[in-house]
Amino acid sequence: MFKKSSRTKNIRRKIEVTDDEPTATEEEVVIKKTITSLAEKKKKKEAKKAIPALSFDQEENEEEFQIKKTNKGRKLQIREDLIQLNDQPEIVTSSYDAETLNKLRAATPSIRSVSSGDALLHEKFPSVVNPTIQTTGIPDASAILAAKKKREQMRKGFTITEQDDGFIPLDDNNETEDTSGSRLVREEDDIADDGEAELDKYVGGSFTINQGKAKFIEKERREGVREMIEEAEKDDEQSEDMGRWEEDMIKYGGARTQRKENDPFAIPTNYKQAQVPESSVLPTLADVKSSLSLATNDLTFSTKQHEQNLAETQRSMDTLKRTEEDVEKEIERGGGRYNYFQDLAQYVNDLGEFLDAKFPELEKLEEQVHDLVASETEIILSRHWQDNADDLLLFADIQQLDEEMEEEENVDEFGRVKELRNSDAARRRRKEERKQRMSRQADLAEESVEDLIKEQGLWTDDEMQDDEQKDNKLQAIETAGIEALMEDVSEEFRSLGAVKEKFEAWKTTYYEDYQKAFGSLSLPGAFEFYIRLELITWNPFLDPAEFDSMEWHKILSEYGLSSEHEDPDTEMLNKVVEKSMIKKIKSLLDTLNVRSSRQMRYASQVMEQVSYYIDPSEKAYKELANEFVDVFQRQMSRIVEMVEKSSLISNLDKEGTEAKKRFFWSQCKYLKTLALLRRQLPKDQLRSLSHTITTKILAPILIQNNELDVQLQDEMQSMLSILQK
Repeated sequence: MFKKSSRTKNIRRKIEVTDDEPTATEEEVVIKKTITSLAEKKKKKEAKKAIPALSFDQEENEEEFQIKKTNKGRKLQIREDLIQLNDQPEIVTSSYDAETLNKLRAATPSIRSVSSGDALLHEKFPSVVNPTIQTTGIPDASAILAAKKKREQMRKGFTITEQDDGFIPLDDNNETEDTSGSRLVREEDDIADDGEAELDKYVGGSFTINQGKAKFIEKERREGVREMIEEAEKDDEQSEDMGRWEEDMIKYGGARTQRKENDPFAIPTNYKQAQVPESSVLPTLADVKSSLSLATNDLTFSTKQHEQNLAETQRSMDTLKRTEEDVEKEIERGGGRYNYFQDLAQYVNDLGEFLDAKFPELEKLEEQVHDLVASETEIILSRHWQDNADDLLLFADIQQLDEEMEEEENVDEFGRVKELRNSDAARRRRKEERKQRMSRQADLAEESVEDLIKEQGLWTDDEMQDDEQKDNKLQAIETAGIEALMEDVSEEFRSLGAVKEKFEAWKTTYYEDYQKAFGSLSLPGAFEFYIRLELITWNPFLDPAEFDSMEWHKILSEYGLSSEHEDPDTEMLNKVVEKSMIKKIKSLLDTLNVRSSRQMRYASQVMEQVSYYIDPSEKAYKELANEFVDVFQRQMSRIVEMVEKSSLISNLDKEGTEAKKRFFWSQCKYLKTLALLRRQLPKDQLRSLSHTITTKILAPILIQNNELDVQLQDEMQSMLSILQK
């Protein structure tokens, strides 16, 4: 119920100091330690309990206030039957005998005795005060420290008797029991001492001499601890009872707090006097107008400032609204973009499967067209070579042809003799056939003999009417073949326009993605199939069609056109020409007749068309030009080989002279057709081809001293000059 104080009490025993103690003159210092019995201690406690701590005069028959002792201390008591009492005092004597002590005193220097007036000071400060010196005044710090040490030893229970002989006592009987029950403590001791010395007494180490003495010391220590605990509890109870008594006295009229009454006329504590302004002069009308003008200006400025803030806020709101709209559009665009590319990815996969299935069939149709055109070209080139060989035999001896003439006659399965290719009958038949073909050209009938021979040498089969050059098989491939190829194809893959529409949103709506993915370079691979299908029967050396007039060019030129992208995608068109058109031209180069003026003119046109989309310095264009040069060299190689194996005949007749002129103009046709490509082919390639024609074909058949040959050489130089322009 009552809370005890948590502060540790400084429990000390009273140190009795006898001021009337006589000067020590004994020869021996005897320290006695007495052990009081438990019975004697109980008697002392009963005597103490008989005196009440607090008492009152029992006025008005009130109840007597008495402090009750708790039973906590009784729990720490040891039963009497467990305590072994030893009433006999134990006297510890010195281990030195009298004779030895006398010898030690005689050998130790002694000082004269202290005067009686300084006995008390000597007792308090024995280690500082010199007995031979008369000291007066306040002791210094060392003396005070020595006195504190002495009091500490006395609190521990030792009775110290100072000796003035100046030697260290040799007796061990230093332990004495403090029989005093006083607990008075000096104020300075209470401040300086926090109970550590008392604690050291119970927790410090001790040396035991024997078992009996150790038990006795432990028993004494326990009794001392028990007594101190009881006294501390008693003091706590007394302080609690005193507090309770004081509260009761106040309660029953011993004291009462005074009640303060409020004075209505008193000045409030928090009252502050109002400040009365000083008298001032009344403002004039001008001053009032000036102040109003200033106030009006301030209001006007504030209004403008608020209007500006309002406008700025409105602009911020508009900006936020636009930002919100942009974010919504971006979210919507992102969703649409995701859906579009998902559909586009699926469409690309389907398109890839379609192209994998249809490309082999398309290549078969292209191969059929190529075989038809190539067979016709081979017939024309073979017939032309045979005509040149017939003319060469009329003015030169050809070793290869002579060997063929000497071969045995071959017989077919019906027993008929096969006609030799270079026999006289075969040459006459080919001559008649050539006249018949040339007779179809009405212009040749009006020419003179010299011009007629020249035209006969420069003439080729492609100069006949166009109606005779048409082939029904090509028409069948162009119609029935393509229809059979695309009959099982759905509408989304059936035409180039349908495929283009699928990819068109990639450029118009998602242009950044289109640029990052290099759509202009990747889409030509998807369009190549439809371009080649459209041009399956197109021969660039027979049909002088412009690229921009073709259907695929019209469709792809409109690819991605919008308000933001008004120009056609030239980069994609360039890639289409490189990937599809050049490949088509290369595949038909072996069908080109380099002696044909019309085909070479169309070849020049198609090369010029290619140069519009591909720069002549690029690799693709250079490779195409080199392919043209290779075709020239292959077709002239048979003539070069035949001329190298021939030897001229002197004294030619009229027929031989005409044949020589015809052969000369026939080989000059290479120079004329080569001149048509002088802007498309590299200069070094042109010089190489012209050098081959002049040195290996024309020069060997001309004789320097012959008037006819000199005239022909002049014609050759004029053609070379045209080629070098």
